[in-house]
Order: sequence, then C-alpha cells, then structure tokens
Amino acid sequence: MAKLLTLLDIVSQAAMEIGISQNRVTSVVSSQDQDIIQMRSLLHAVADDVMQEEPYRETLGDQGWISDQFGEPQDRFVLDTDLVLFDGRLAINGLKWRFLSGKGLEFGETLRDFTSRMNKLSARANNRVLDLDVDASRVQ
Repeated sequence: MAKLLTLLDIVSQAAMEIGISQNRVTSVVSSQDQDIIQMRSLLHAVADDVMQEEPYRETLGDQGWISDQFGEPQDRFVLDTDLVLFDGRLAINGLKWRFLSGKGLEFGETLRDFTSRMNKLSARANNRVLDLDVDASRVQ
C-alpha cells in the first residue's frame, strides 16, 4: 500500500532533498517563500501526470487527489495537514523533477526516479508479468 503524506511532509522532504532547505518547512499554505509557493503550485502539475496513469486513474478517477486529515475530498489545499491521495514518494519525486526543470537545472536523474516509481506502482496494480522470452510455440 502506498504511504500517503501531507502537503507539509511532501514539500519539506522535496525541499531538503533538492537542497533549498536544511530543515523541515514550517508551513506551506501560509508561506511567503517563493520556492515553497512554487512547489505547492507544481504539485498540481505532478498530480495531473499521476492521475492519468494506473493505478490512480482507476482508483481515484474523478474523485480528486486531495483530502483533509479526516478523508473529506477537497479541490485545493487548505491546511498543511491535507493529504495527497497518491503515493507520497511519487509526489516527492515528481515535485523534485518539476521544480528543478522549472528552474532550468539538471533534472534527468529525478525524472528517472519519478518514472521508475510510477512504473513500479503500475506494475503492482496490474499484477501481471509478461515473459517476453517465452517461445510462443511452447505455450499451450
């Protein structure tokens, strides 16, 4: 099962991994820091990418991807404790590559991490393995 994280957790972790912060971010919703504001906005672009792929296209559909801490769906972030309803590590990786790309910095490795995580989650959801090395004449 994918671990769900809060808005604050995702932005804090991404900011520390990128190196724009050495400590946890204290607030995202009320932040005046331009990088934090940009990350909050970029999380919507990450969600657009994620929601078009399995397993989230199927499991979340049009229900949205944000909820409050009690599970009530929301269309925008209201509090730092609001949850992102897809895998937290996927959100962090996606936010990192979007942020670095937006700043004109090298993002190839972070994009690879995001894509790899998305593929692993999709494979688990589909739960089937295709052996491309199987000789078709031997399959009954």
